[in-house]
Amino acid sequence: MERSMKRKVVTYIRVSTEEQAAHGYSIGVQQQVLEDYAAGHNLDVVKGFVESESAYKPGRPEYAKMLEYLSRHRTVRAVLCYKVDRLTRNMSDYAHLVEELGVEVLSATEQFPSNASGRLMGDMQAAWSRYFSAQLSERVREAMAAKARQGIYPSFAPIGYLNDRLAKTLILDAERAPLIRELFETYGGSDISLRKLVDWARKRGLTTRQGGTLARAALHKVLTNPIYSGTVRWGDVTAQGIHTPIVPAFLFEQVQDKLHGRGHRGASKHRFAFRGILRCGYCGCQITATRAKGRYIYYHCTGGKGKCPQGYIREERLAERLSSVVDGVRVPEEVATQLVEQIHRGEKAREATLTAKLENLHREGEEIALRRDKAYVDKVDGVLTEKRWSDLDERWAEQLETIQGEIARTREALHHTGADDARAAFELLERAAELYSQQSPTEQAQALNMLVSNCELRGEKIVPHYRKPFDLVALGAETGNWYAQEDSNWG
Repeated sequence: MERSMKRKVVTYIRVSTEEQAAHGYSIGVQQQVLEDYAAGHNLDVVKGFVESESAYKPGRPEYAKMLEYLSRHRTVRAVLCYKVDRLTRNMSDYAHLVEELGVEVLSATEQFPSNASGRLMGDMQAAWSRYFSAQLSERVREAMAAKARQGIYPSFAPIGYLNDRLAKTLILDAERAPLIRELFETYGGSDISLRKLVDWARKRGLTTRQGGTLARAALHKVLTNPIYSGTVRWGDVTAQGIHTPIVPAFLFEQVQDKLHGRGHRGASKHRFAFRGILRCGYCGCQITATRAKGRYIYYHCTGGKGKCPQGYIREERLAERLSSVVDGVRVPEEVATQLVEQIHRGEKAREATLTAKLENLHREGEEIALRRDKAYVDKVDGVLTEKRWSDLDERWAEQLETIQGEIARTREALHHTGADDARAAFELLERAAELYSQQSPTEQAQALNMLVSNCELRGEKIVPHYRKPFDLVALGAETGNWYAQEDSNWG
């Protein structure tokens, strides 16, 4: 008899993200609040619905089930939720619920009177929630554009890269970055078509992160994305990125030429491979190239500052002299082994520090959660006023959000280790000279572009200017003092 006198309602709970859970919107918290409210307001909860989707757009599965239930059970004319914005953040859903179905929305944490004024307040709350979501989306877009202007890729890493959330940049995907580089080299240096490139990628094992095949459109998107040559492009923003390029700029442009049909067919088979790498050691001008008798390629100073003593040098001879650049970063096997061991020991100490930090963060979070639970009970019992509870809850929610963010960053740091990357890099450098001798001039130039920013040519003498961290390797090879470099980041 007592049950039949109660007003029948359904409950609706929504949690869309971990951040909302950190703000006090977790399923457990909402459930407890709704149960307390129903008990204190003579409500009979006949069914509950729990949603884990965003309420910004119509079409949520649990919400749809709730509407179907309300349509079939005409004696249930009210929905109890934690807050109106937990129920809906778009006006079409709210209007359908209230206007068409005649269902009243009850908020356990917002006091709306049961009259026309209360209805107006509910409508305004739904509209305000919609405005807040739209404003938040706009702010997110502006924030992402601002990051792009700083050279930071503001979204999920494209294939070939991974997100380093601690450093707020992209890092190379050790598995896919070499394949992406090979993809550019294969397409730019041959007559292979995009259609055949799909088969090539499948055979080479270049797949999506989920293991799927990269279709023609996906490969075209990769080949036209300047992120791989070091440029961040986001909407109308184009900026020099702070990440490590996978391919040199000249190779990226070579691929764009082929994709857009610029130049004659087969023009990529033999370009002036080393042009753009060298500067004249006498006058500082660029070293350029010319073709003689249709087949011989000679490199020489542009002479932009007048007559220069730098003579002509055949491409084959120049390639041979440039091999010294590769020899300059060769790491002896025994040295590489010792350096990797030193890096590994440093990783162990770093892991212990991060693990201890993670434990402390979890402990702090648990302590705050316990304080919130106790304060909530005090609020329900009337020991704390609603205002005092709201102030405390807001402060604790902010603290928990900060802790959750720090936990995520610490976990990410724990998963990233440089020892394996260093070992692979040393093994590659050990074989670099051998590999260089087996490559074509174009491939040799691509390898050199990874190692150096430029080289000076003085007569036949080559003076390289190594990129980081290869400058440290070259210094170790020159001085024999390898172990001063152990703290370098090889990852």
